[in-house]
Amino acid sequence: MIGTTLNDRYRLDEKLGSGGMGTVYRAHDSTLDRDVAIKMVSSLDLDIQGQARLLQEAQAIAKLNHPNIVSVYDAGQVDGSEGSAPYIVMELVSGKTLYESPPGDLRRILAVAKQVCLALDHAHSHGIVHRDLKPENVLIEPDGTAKLMDFGLARSVATRMTSKGEIVGTVFYLAPELALGQDFDGRADLYALGIMLYELTTGNLPFTAGDPLAVISQHIHASVVPPRAKNPEIPPVLDSLIVQLMSKDPEDRPPSAHEVYEYLERDDLLDPEAQGEKEVLVLDRIVRGRFVGREQELSEARALWSEAAAGDGQTLLVSGEPGIGKTRFMRELSTHAELTGGRVLVGACYAEGGAPYSPFAQILRKALESGAAKGNGADLDLPVFVLADLLRMAPELKPYYPDVPPNPPLEPEAEQQRLFESVVAFCSTLSESAPLMLVVDDAHWADSGSLSLMRHLARRIREKRVLLLATYREVELDEARPFNEVLLDLNRERLARRVKLSRLSREQTKALLT
Repeated sequence: MIGTTLNDRYRLDEKLGSGGMGTVYRAHDSTLDRDVAIKMVSSLDLDIQGQARLLQEAQAIAKLNHPNIVSVYDAGQVDGSEGSAPYIVMELVSGKTLYESPPGDLRRILAVAKQVCLALDHAHSHGIVHRDLKPENVLIEPDGTAKLMDFGLARSVATRMTSKGEIVGTVFYLAPELALGQDFDGRADLYALGIMLYELTTGNLPFTAGDPLAVISQHIHASVVPPRAKNPEIPPVLDSLIVQLMSKDPEDRPPSAHEVYEYLERDDLLDPEAQGEKEVLVLDRIVRGRFVGREQELSEARALWSEAAAGDGQTLLVSGEPGIGKTRFMRELSTHAELTGGRVLVGACYAEGGAPYSPFAQILRKALESGAAKGNGADLDLPVFVLADLLRMAPELKPYYPDVPPNPPLEPEAEQQRLFESVVAFCSTLSESAPLMLVVDDAHWADSGSLSLMRHLARRIREKRVLLLATYREVELDEARPFNEVLLDLNRERLARRVKLSRLSREQTKALLT
């Protein structure tokens, strides 16, 4: 590419670097007789719609005019052997990225952070969210000026999952709402700023793992260990700000970059005697902290989910004593399923009992309420007689489906069989659009009807994109004879895999607390 001239105007003189979002060249603009930087994005990274969106966003970014934002001058496309590739012409900035040359001094770190806040505030005021804020995207000029770059690329070449389940993009600074595909605003950038400040002040990222999905799960579930626990030199007020920026819920973060800037201007920010907010309790870190000591079990469960998602339906039984981590294990696997394109529906059982088929009624409510919100449930493509049976199981949903008549009565055994087959049809229909995970939590407390339905599903989902997951306490089995019988049947017919969660070792417990 060196020596190539793009669109009879930009001569590529030198390769400056490359990364996940493209390759950057020093170039000369012959029209305006100035040196510029050009970022080229491989055509393999974007489809036609993505390329068009990238160019549109480059136009929006070009309207930003701020001393802490790398200016965008032009955008275009060039044809190559692998198809049309977009490029963006930007201001050429001398200096190094924050990743290449992190400031070690706390005052210099805060000086950079304040400039990043000013850049974000300007962008957010124009309706632009960066979405990929990280040290590699902050350039530091020799005079200390910080410039934020790659706004335009962040939305088009976003962190994503490939068809093989591989993560493309940066996950270490990813806000939970972005990971889950939820609505977002500028507070997603503030979360990333919190991660950056944590890394710069402690020398470590707050969430790390060899598996990108495990990092994403920590963003969603794990409460952060306050940076002062890693570096006691961090003043309490700054420690409090960093923790607040990294709140899971955007509502718990500062409302704007401008407010963060004002916080960084506080006179007592570096005062070691000033008090910040109360630190996260150790107990809370245990409840929602890093996922420790279950890597092998989780790996096996993820493999089972992959089999189910490919059309080889599976049943997984997760057991352990009370408080051992069954719910957290289920949550980790559910997050993995959602991040790989699946749909998760959860129903819980309770010691005090409940209505017949209570966990499955909860599952139906969550699915059918979604359909009802869109109209009359036709989006589920369920026959009327199937809907009629499902409404018997969750009668409170009948107002949403007033035109569905009840099915004619049958003998009790035949009626139960029809109901079970209607649930199978429901699962089959839902799994056509996305792999489905059904979770029955605390199944040892399930009623006899739910247990019979669970056994029926285990037999009938073998060729469907469905994973049936049930958690239970082994210590309750002596008093849960119906559930024992189901376990024996599933084991005898080889219909289920089992994962038993044991107590953590001393080393694992220590890792959980630190």
